[in-house]
Amino acid sequence: MIDVGRLAVVWRAAGTWYISLVLVAAAGALIGYLVFFNVYPGRPKIGIIDIPSTVLDEDTAFVIGEFLDYARRTDSIKGVVIKLNSRGSVGTAGEQMFLALRALREEKPVVVAIGDIAASGGYMMSLPANYTFARPSSFVGSVGVFIFFPFPSLPTVPDESVIRTGSQKFIGGSRRDFLMLLDQLKEVFYQMVATERGDRLRISREDLLDAAIYTGAEAVKLGLVDEIGGDTDAISKVAELAHISHYDLVEINDEVFRIFNQRSERIQEPLSAGDGAPSSVIDIRDVVGSSTAVGNPAPGARSLASLDALRRSYLPSGLDRLREDAPPGFPLETNPPKIYYLYVGPVQ
Repeated sequence: MIDVGRLAVVWRAAGTWYISLVLVAAAGALIGYLVFFNVYPGRPKIGIIDIPSTVLDEDTAFVIGEFLDYARRTDSIKGVVIKLNSRGSVGTAGEQMFLALRALREEKPVVVAIGDIAASGGYMMSLPANYTFARPSSFVGSVGVFIFFPFPSLPTVPDESVIRTGSQKFIGGSRRDFLMLLDQLKEVFYQMVATERGDRLRISREDLLDAAIYTGAEAVKLGLVDEIGGDTDAISKVAELAHISHYDLVEINDEVFRIFNQRSERIQEPLSAGDGAPSSVIDIRDVVGSSTAVGNPAPGARSLASLDALRRSYLPSGLDRLREDAPPGFPLETNPPKIYYLYVGPVQ
């Protein structure tokens, strides 16, 4: 005869074991998920690049390019927010930043948050972003270019000791030639805007190239930027574009300057061993001394200046060698045309 009581006990034990197995499996899966996404290879990060109020030139473009390159090379950074304040650029610096930002966008989503102003070359830099926010009172636009026509460094009819291969060799062209160059650059700028903004653009070519400045609210209506918002909105947007919901924020400016400070210390150690250090070494020491300790680098323009000063210490111009061989009175400092994508009107 079957012992019903003993069978019931066995059944209850089997049921408990089955439930326990299911719970253990579920807990294991949850732990594995958390470990995979939060421990290995680490929580995904959103990089923050802060570009303070500045006019972009070769030096600032070099430093900002380092920020962008760090963001591109760091696998844990899944998206980038750029806090942008710039009224424009000198010559090719805005174009260089446009190309650098476009290269970054090819690998990770980029969202720009415009602060007080993104005009002319500053606006040019923002164009490749996947999405752009502006505040209602931000200054946006000034799509245009101007040029300072150069004066010849040498007389137009030099003496017989100087032989040239063309009539425009010393000045590069006539005033008419530079006006044509200006028109070409204006068209290139327009094509950048038209290509990157595409169907979102709701302003005529003529009105856009009048180089007016617009408030952020107007810029949204005209399609120059995408939405009214600030830094927090930009972070949420780039997380959405990167398809991540749990992430950390990393200040890319600080990370790059931390690496710079570490490298600076390695440079200082062998140079500080002797007493008779050359002047260039003393300059380097002054540069490094102006930065804060490793792990807590100086933010903003002070660190930008430090990084550029160190860079300049190791990039000789070559003019000293040329001065030895140049004929007397021959100008080594040239007077080229100066091209600007720059808004020069009032700012807030």
